Amino acid sequence: MPEWKNHDKWAEKMGISKETSKFVNSLIDFPKNCQEFQDFCERDPSARIFTKGRPTRMTVASLITHDSGRSNKFYREIQLKFLSQKGSDHVKAYYLHQVLDYIEWWIKNYSEENLTVENILQEKRLEKKIGDPINEELQSVVKFAIQNSEEILQDYSRDDIK
Repeated sequence: MPEWKNHDKWAEKMGISKETSKFVNSLIDFPKNCQEFQDFCERDPSARIFTKGRPTRMTVASLITHDSGRSNKFYREIQLKFLSQKGSDHVKAYYLHQVLDYIEWWIKNYSEENLTVENILQEKRLEKKIGDPINEELQSVVKFAIQNSEEILQDYSRDDIK
């Protein structure tokens, strides 16, 4: 996972406030500590857990853990639904966090010459790990990451993250 200082740096370069970036980073990495998200899940019927077709008192918030939105589409959708109520910058910060984490993961696990962010964020990979590639906020983040590919790769190619 990239340090939040890098998430904050890239969020700021994208025009997202540090406050928004920190809020979203915390939600993604420590969702159980976000009381506002917990409250949202209590109120939103789509966040309820069902057992044998019947709703339980449990919500998705009790199951979501660090970065689980990247591996579970339903969890991702609930977090994005919550963030969309806060505005487009919160959604962009969510996607930016996921994109940066994915880039770092890719760099650590694959050794390729002539690596670019565009190669890492191929549409099929992106859709499986991060979300629907036609989403406007996600498109904006991907375009931004590709435009800043060289510097992003430098930030996440340092020996101290490998």
